[in-house]
Amino acid sequence: MADALVARTFGMDFIYFDLIFIAIWLYLLIKKKYWVPIFWGLLGWVAYIIADYVIWYLLTHTRHYSGPLNPFVFFMWFCFSPGFVQFSYVIVMFEKRNRNELIFWTSLLYLGWTAVALGSQLIPLDDRIIIVYRDMNVLNQRIIEVSLVLVNVIVAIFLYLKKKLRLEDIAFLFVVGTLVELALEFTLSVSNIRQAQGSWSIVLLIINSLIEFNLGIVLMYLLWAIFKVKRYKHYYYQLSYMDLNHIKTDFDGVASICRNQEINERYIQKYMKLYSRKDFLSDIQYYCKSYLPNSNMEELIIKIKKIWV
Repeated sequence: MADALVARTFGMDFIYFDLIFIAIWLYLLIKKKYWVPIFWGLLGWVAYIIADYVIWYLLTHTRHYSGPLNPFVFFMWFCFSPGFVQFSYVIVMFEKRNRNELIFWTSLLYLGWTAVALGSQLIPLDDRIIIVYRDMNVLNQRIIEVSLVLVNVIVAIFLYLKKKLRLEDIAFLFVVGTLVELALEFTLSVSNIRQAQGSWSIVLLIINSLIEFNLGIVLMYLLWAIFKVKRYKHYYYQLSYMDLNHIKTDFDGVASICRNQEINERYIQKYMKLYSRKDFLSDIQYYCKSYLPNSNMEELIIKIKKIWV
């Protein structure tokens, strides 16, 4: 296979720049009080350690590494960088608070990782070489990955037939799964990290972007939806493309308040630190008029105003 060896060759300073980006990413998540994405980011780190370090490196020896760092230390970073960032990004996308959030975090992901790769090329702080690659022929990994993607497609179709997902939701999930992997593959491409091994191609970029994260995107959404139901008491459809020009704060929070006709003071206090009262009340009005025309909107607004002072 042309993509049998999926390799990376880079300098130690790539890790330095990447740690700076991760710190900025984590700082912004904390500042915005996005605790659920942080939690999932940590789960992603653990998942990557199990897959990349334990299974591929220690047990099956399909992952190979050479460099100045102790293998355990290296893989703690190697798994944390994509594991934490990718998983937390995907959860932010699942939450779909509003259009600005979708644009901001996607731009940060692409620009941040590209800056890391190019920075390590243009500013040579530490040129000690690290080589890491995975042999995709062992254990028929590509066949397994494609099979898992098909499982996700089948589950998505089942959820659509059960009216738990709309077609636009399914499309959104796979777009997110593609975007999050494309960010990594694009970074490795523009920085020549792949080309150094002589095995990079546009075909590999497309294959990896379509497969690598989409092999679990719908299943990950289902797990996240369980937490969503627990938090909001019911499962609601997510932000629709038709709502993008109207919602400015947190679509799920607004939906929960309007549908349950209840005010959780703790949540309102959290929203007070993130959004303006004008925008939040505007979203309440829009949601109730669009989705619940018979709801007692005015009473909700009065209750929110009493808390939001």
